[in-house]
Amino acid sequence: MMIAAGVSRWTMLHLGAAVVALLIAEVLLVSGYTDLIEGLRAPETLIAVHLLTVGWLSLLMLGALFQFVPVITNSQLFSQRLPIIGFVAIVVGLAGMIAGFAALGGNEFLPLACLPVGGVLVLSGLGIGAFNIAATLWRARPLPMQALFVAAGLGFLVLTGLIGICFALALSLPEPPAMLVGFIRDGLAAHVAGGLGGWFTLTAMGVSYRLLSMFMLAPEEARWTSYAALALTSGGLLLLMGAILFAGDNSQSVAFAGAFLAALGIGFYLADIVHLFRQRKRRDLELNSIAAAVALGFLAFAIASTTIAAITGTLTRFSAALGYLFVFGWLSGLGLSQLYKIVPFMTWLEVFGRRLGKGPVPRVQDLVNEHRARYWFVLFFGSVPIGAVAIAFANAPLFHVASLAQLVATILVGFELWHARHPDPDAAPKPLVPGAGLPFAKSPHITRTHGD
Repeated sequence: MMIAAGVSRWTMLHLGAAVVALLIAEVLLVSGYTDLIEGLRAPETLIAVHLLTVGWLSLLMLGALFQFVPVITNSQLFSQRLPIIGFVAIVVGLAGMIAGFAALGGNEFLPLACLPVGGVLVLSGLGIGAFNIAATLWRARPLPMQALFVAAGLGFLVLTGLIGICFALALSLPEPPAMLVGFIRDGLAAHVAGGLGGWFTLTAMGVSYRLLSMFMLAPEEARWTSYAALALTSGGLLLLMGAILFAGDNSQSVAFAGAFLAALGIGFYLADIVHLFRQRKRRDLELNSIAAAVALGFLAFAIASTTIAAITGTLTRFSAALGYLFVFGWLSGLGLSQLYKIVPFMTWLEVFGRRLGKGPVPRVQDLVNEHRARYWFVLFFGSVPIGAVAIAFANAPLFHVASLAQLVATILVGFELWHARHPDPDAAPKPLVPGAGLPFAKSPHITRTHGD
């Protein structure tokens, strides 16, 4: 199915730019320019936050969706030209937003108008990408379960972007209307919930159903728990966002109910993933699946910790640490883990796919060095809880060490991705090690055909 769907010509551009944005954000954290301990609402912090959410996670999601929505729906992408238009708008708009935040922080050489203009460009670029994916989904109806998660994620992307534009206008207009001022006071939590919980997490859930089942050779049939995860998570997030934005007498109880439903939905999703791991045919997991399991563990831990903090009344105190766990442990961890498979997999299709049946070709795993790369993932994931603890207890030196370790790990993972992206086009298969646990190890033809 992957070969039949072809390779999206713009996916690698999105993925490469996303990794660059992640590295820049981590450099800002290491340098101390962005202070997650003292300045959560400071313009310098907002620069790093939007590098992570727009530059890293959104470009990562769009790049992956341009490739995998056609795979999920067994169709062709609606347009192969729109992705580059959206990409340029997002990159230029993000640069404008960064300039606007810098102006907001006191830089006299940059106009504050860059903030709303950049925000509109970013929203336009994301809208173009969302339209392209939505049109692909529309033509492929009825949609499989995984695609329904993607569709829901796109809806939350639109909501989150519109709230973000309201923020930009409220911060940049000389005399913003009272409604926009209210967004500054009450809308931040809704913006975060819609972005991290709706756009990123729902989309990651849908894509991971497909990727993990494919890479682990696990059954892909939809279960009732999968639909429950979709309905509860999306419905709960909508309740939560509505309670925040349209605060009333019962807003706190409605927000609590929404958060509970969303957490329950994620619980069903995690139960589904555990089922996939147990039903897989590939007994010895590859590094990308192991790293994905660790990221899922961070998701479970972040949800449990957030629940405990809400019950004990310490959610505000620990919100930055919990957000850090969510962004770096869950979303960034899952993103890097799947990039470690997606990049060599797509490279294998581009470089060696046409040689199938004409002679021996290397396997996808021949393009990477898992023995070496596993240390970089250990370093990355090991730095996340240390950084979260440092933020929670305002320990700046400890956070500096954790963020430096994270930056080094990301650079080294990036090196592995670069190496996998530039293989020897004349490479031959490496010898299989008896008992290595590779699927179909006794059938080299099948192994090479699927590129596993």
